[in-house]
Amino acid sequence: MYYRTGIRKAAEKEFLASEKVASFTGTVVPDGIEPDSRGRKIAHKGSLVAASGKVVAVTDAGAFSEPPAGILMDALDVTYGPQPAGLAVEAYVIGARLPLGVEYTAAIGKAIQEALPGIKCRDGGEDPDGGVA
Repeated sequence: MYYRTGIRKAAEKEFLASEKVASFTGTVVPDGIEPDSRGRKIAHKGSLVAASGKVVAVTDAGAFSEPPAGILMDALDVTYGPQPAGLAVEAYVIGARLPLGVEYTAAIGKAIQEALPGIKCRDGGEDPDGGVA
């Protein structure tokens, strides 16, 4: 199996809002990922991933193409086939920084939290303890 690490993408934003994360190993497949200008299929950091390994597509209304199983922790090159990856299942995330393909809304954040109860979306406002998210 081909395995490549060290993908650097300037556009990859940090989506985690805290350092505490529970993640498990999953597999990401290239199905449905469009090749970039160099022909590489990159699954972006912060993408929602289904149990089937496919990157989940999200609609403006917050509907998913498949139920998400986790959030991809790092960018991953799947050009040459399925690859192992860390999927966050418990974490605080900044919803607006997730690469969803649509503009992040509160409805999408609610849908993510319903599908992944351990994921809490922070939208950049004040948190209940008085700090800034």
